[in-house]
Amino acid sequence: MSSPNSPHQRPPVDHDFNNNWGSIFAYSIPKETPLSTWYWNEMLRDAVNAQLLFSRLLSLYMDKFESFFRSLLPISIHGHVTDALNPQLVVSLILRLAIFSGSDSPDSIPISTPEDRRTAANLCGWEDIHLDSPCWAVPANGYAAAYGPVANLSGQPAFQDIACGPKAIELQIVGASVDDISRQLDMAKSRGCIGVIVEIVANQYGGRVIEPRELENISRLCAEKGLIFAIDETVTAVRCGAPFAYQRSEYKSALPPDLVFFGKALVLSGVAVNFDGSFLKRLAISSAHHKRQAVNNWASIFTQLAPLPLLILALGVLEQAVASNWVERATVVGRLLRDEVIKRARKELGDSVEVKDVLGGLESFIFVRIDIHGCFLMMGASSAGPWVPWVRWLPRLDEEMLNPKLVQTILGAESRPIRENISVNLTRQGLKPPWCFWCGNKANNQKVEWCRRCCIHVCDTDACTGKLASHQCF
Repeated sequence: MSSPNSPHQRPPVDHDFNNNWGSIFAYSIPKETPLSTWYWNEMLRDAVNAQLLFSRLLSLYMDKFESFFRSLLPISIHGHVTDALNPQLVVSLILRLAIFSGSDSPDSIPISTPEDRRTAANLCGWEDIHLDSPCWAVPANGYAAAYGPVANLSGQPAFQDIACGPKAIELQIVGASVDDISRQLDMAKSRGCIGVIVEIVANQYGGRVIEPRELENISRLCAEKGLIFAIDETVTAVRCGAPFAYQRSEYKSALPPDLVFFGKALVLSGVAVNFDGSFLKRLAISSAHHKRQAVNNWASIFTQLAPLPLLILALGVLEQAVASNWVERATVVGRLLRDEVIKRARKELGDSVEVKDVLGGLESFIFVRIDIHGCFLMMGASSAGPWVPWVRWLPRLDEEMLNPKLVQTILGAESRPIRENISVNLTRQGLKPPWCFWCGNKANNQKVEWCRRCCIHVCDTDACTGKLASHQCF
């Protein structure tokens, strides 16, 4: 590996725990990625011929996805999960699946008529309001990682501005009885709610993890009331100690979701379907062949489901996830870093500090209270803005991160040499540290000089600027 001083080579470990909001799992690429490597080389050699192989590549990707994520199939690919979360799109998707399931010739693309849509809607238990004004319901204090319709619920103006679709219905889940949640869902369905979107880790504030009993109650009530049970895994995929976080052992009592939303860390964003979910079971799409036909039928309405280069990269991510055992690695890396956070918190606040008060999330999807995060001089990912006292750590899962001694070279006083090397590298290229070391937003401050000894910079808010001015070098 090249020296950290090389202008074209990043060091094996560094203090960027943002890595473009977690969209990079690892920089190291194992040799065990033959499929994606072959397709990539083929695209570079002959782009026209590679384009002709698109259908074969898509089929391989679906096979890898289904194997890794335990029987889920990616059915709808989008530029951003915002689009995938749109309730109108989900209604169209479900209706098409219902029409396909009732077609006399499932090997052909069915022609949709108004009568077909009404029959499909009846099968789904939907009335006119669900077809004309569909919406989601979501647990309170969440917006979903994709900033989709649930963003309307956020108290953060920046997220409200980019919300799409009608306002979601807020559910009070924490501390509520099953009967209370049931009444809330009845009311929501009467107002056009088609289903509930749940985050295993609330992707804002302290990163609260949903309790197993809460997830079980929601899943069973959705099944009872004919609501889609959906889970947003935009950020939690792989990082939380299971392929999808809901597949962790503590959630085995919950019913499986009908839909799972996935995001950019997997390169492609979109919707995965589980035909064994309680809502989708009514469509009676059961055989492996029939399931794949249904997925291809929906994909047939697009000219191309995803751009070829992105599809190749997405296939590569799944190959790497298996070859490097990222799921297990995420657990090891996460627990190593969490131990360091607690040690620092107890040093700063005393041994009586409660873990939940300074640390949240699951495994390597980590939320750290902002003042403790600031002690490490790391580049974390913003969970909202300077007004929210938590920062997310989204560390890469390179093999080096398994070595506690190497991790100390970015967390502790011994990080000085590597930080200074990174600063030299950035200066040569006319660059600066990309993320604010305090709040995790873009480090866009043009008025203050960044610290080259610690390789940190800040955004342009007064609070963060003051933190840079007053920080003590190691």
